[in-house]
Amino acid sequence: MPIKAILADLAHTYSVNDQALTVPLGIGYVKAYAKHALGDEIDISLFKHPDRFLKAVHDERPDIVGFANYGWNENLNCAVGRHVRKMVPDALIVAGGPNIDPTADRRMSFLQKHDYLDFLIIDGGEEVLTELAQWWTAGGEDYAELPNNIAWLDNGVLRETQERPLKKIIEHLPSPYLAGYLDEFLAADMVPLFETNRGCPFQCTFCAWGSASKDLVRRIDLDQGLAEIAYVGERSGAANWIVCDANFGILPRDIELAKAIRAVRDTSGTPNKCHIWLAKNVTERNLIIGEILGDMAQPVMAVQSLNDEVLASIKRDNISIDTYEKYQQEFHRIGSRTYSDVIVPLPTETIETHLAGLRTLADLSVDTIQNHNMRLLAGAETNSQETREKYQFGTKYRLIHGDAGEYKTPDGEIIRAFEYEESLRSTASMSEADLFWLRKLHFLVDFCWNIEVYRPVLSLGHLYGTNPIDVLIDLVEDDGLTEFFADFDAQSQAEWFSDPAAIEDYFADTANWERLLNQEFEKLNIQFSIIALRDYKTAFDQAVMRVMDSNSDIPADILAETAKLTFTLFPPLDDAPITESITVAANLTELDSSTVEEFALSDAHVEIQLVERRSRAGLRSAISSVQGSTLSKTLNTQGASLRDLRLSVSNNFHFDGTFRRQAALDAKRALRSGAKTPTEEPIQCPRPPN
Repeated sequence: MPIKAILADLAHTYSVNDQALTVPLGIGYVKAYAKHALGDEIDISLFKHPDRFLKAVHDERPDIVGFANYGWNENLNCAVGRHVRKMVPDALIVAGGPNIDPTADRRMSFLQKHDYLDFLIIDGGEEVLTELAQWWTAGGEDYAELPNNIAWLDNGVLRETQERPLKKIIEHLPSPYLAGYLDEFLAADMVPLFETNRGCPFQCTFCAWGSASKDLVRRIDLDQGLAEIAYVGERSGAANWIVCDANFGILPRDIELAKAIRAVRDTSGTPNKCHIWLAKNVTERNLIIGEILGDMAQPVMAVQSLNDEVLASIKRDNISIDTYEKYQQEFHRIGSRTYSDVIVPLPTETIETHLAGLRTLADLSVDTIQNHNMRLLAGAETNSQETREKYQFGTKYRLIHGDAGEYKTPDGEIIRAFEYEESLRSTASMSEADLFWLRKLHFLVDFCWNIEVYRPVLSLGHLYGTNPIDVLIDLVEDDGLTEFFADFDAQSQAEWFSDPAAIEDYFADTANWERLLNQEFEKLNIQFSIIALRDYKTAFDQAVMRVMDSNSDIPADILAETAKLTFTLFPPLDDAPITESITVAANLTELDSSTVEEFALSDAHVEIQLVERRSRAGLRSAISSVQGSTLSKTLNTQGASLRDLRLSVSNNFHFDGTFRRQAALDAKRALRSGAKTPTEEPIQCPRPPN
């Protein structure tokens, strides 16, 4: 009889459909390696859905059960794993994944919490799981024969085997795609993941990627990667793909991979989007990749901070502003939107240095400036006790939105689980009060700039010398938005809990649990963007005009004309489709940094039609029926955005490049003063949304 193994990359499927899940690539690799090594000696099944996984364990009584552990499914694994231990008490149960701390005390804490586990696999799981299966079938008694990269508890004492060395070229790692092991997940239109190399050469302290790979970028066979892209392209109708490489573009061959992805799109029409994290210090190659992928990709060029002291404290070295400016100009030239991540509060960051960084990103015309609260991620250096004490970290806990659910076992028991994160709420250099104020500003950056509800008029002010961040700072304090921000601030403060027991006790209450299942705890930026468009759009329009009037030297007629267009593009949100007709000066689209000094509106006007396209209608429908499903996770996995709520121009009036500064004036001044800037790598630990 072959060994029977069941592997689970569990996701909270309670509130999402299959199209919002990702293909379980990690456990796919584990299966592919084990089948290659053991052939018919092992039978392996893969699962994403908790209820289907529990039924399979109940019905098939496996010899081995494996869990892929991440920061967004750990509590689900724990709840399900304890039930699995009761169902199959004699099975070998193991877990592995990237979010494992390196210190003995934290590994012991993990194993104490996950008391259903026999072993914890450290780093890559393919070889270890296969060797464990062989050890188990040989009797599973001689612990001296355990494979390397294993940790376990022995009567309350942590035991570990030796660490196995990593090789630059990953050998003997068959493709789970090409073997057909992931076909059922592709057929369900789950988001395909691709991995063409592993690891990261950088050592950013907030990220577990470099530490897990020991600073090594390990390559998977290029021909295999190209074949996988073609294979998935023939079988998947998913609208979004994700390349999981930490630094796509770091290797010259990545150009060939980008061409292959583009060829699939050109042939089949999908995917619409392909998410990539670009590498540092390979500017020309990244620009080539950006031009190949075009509108499929929004290049992620994260900075995290632009302050030299902060960068030193997190062991990060950003590229220069000059290089970053070149990126912006070139990606805009080829029609790509640009994206940068910022994390707050990083060690030694102050509110002043953070605001200075935001102003620089706005000066550089970054299209999406995404601000993240600093999460303490298992496996990252910032999670260590030493770092916590050095920078006087104060932390609290909050929900990971969309990751909660109830799952019925075959014997009728209901398993409840939800996920939460530990994040920074203060440091030696930034208070929690600072963070609550920044939370409101960050909302406005997302709503007004990233989603583009007020992007045209903000960009207009920028041309006339007012940084968009300064406009948004004033908008936080505008009297016309007092009621809106009072509600926002109250919910912002209510989402934090002092410790794990506090958040667990809160959702143990039946009423609060039901609200959680009904997705009443949506991400605040998404929730309040919808509230702003639905209930406060006129108030926001008026507040923006007040602040713009008082903060810039824009000629009144140009401001009025631009505001009319801006306000009409995002009408108040309701259930009805909208068609608008407005007239604007015929030469409005000619206004940019090269014409601003002499620009005057022409007497000639043009009528433009603004209409609702299918994407807006679909998003409106999703918003109106959001109860019981998580909009944030759906948007995230499908490469969609609330920006899709913008009306579309039906006739030949192209204004998206209008008012663009092209990374000009203030960025040049910053460069002359010796300021430094950005990179293109991912936030925290790159995680495909589950």
